[in-house]
Amino acid sequence: MRWAAQRDAAEPAVVQALQLAGWTVEKVSATGFPDLLCVRRGEVVLLEVKSKGGRMKPAQVVLHARLRAAGLLVAVVTTPEEALAAVRGDVQRTALTERAERPRGGARSLLERATPNTHTPRGTP
Repeated sequence: MRWAAQRDAAEPAVVQALQLAGWTVEKVSATGFPDLLCVRRGEVVLLEVKSKGGRMKPAQVVLHARLRAAGLLVAVVTTPEEALAAVRGDVQRTALTERAERPRGGARSLLERATPNTHTPRGTP
């Protein structure tokens, strides 16, 4: 059985503020992916909406780091004001600055988890 994604209580106010500022906002419910996909005039910003004191899941930390490494603007916000600042490029908080839950399983470092695995065939340097 799959449970519905839990949405943060601050999300409706964040979405409304972004829409009033001219952003198209889509809610996303994919493991690790930021909550909101925001688009305006060719710009793409990804926002994770967290309640105050909310923690990032390990999958979120990994995917957010990969998205930032790919050149996308990804921010963690708790208020409409933070969201509006983030879409202007004034990112105050990211997955790497927020508290995260401890990963289950292996004790790999964040860098190892955020870096895609590469495969080198046998016999090649």
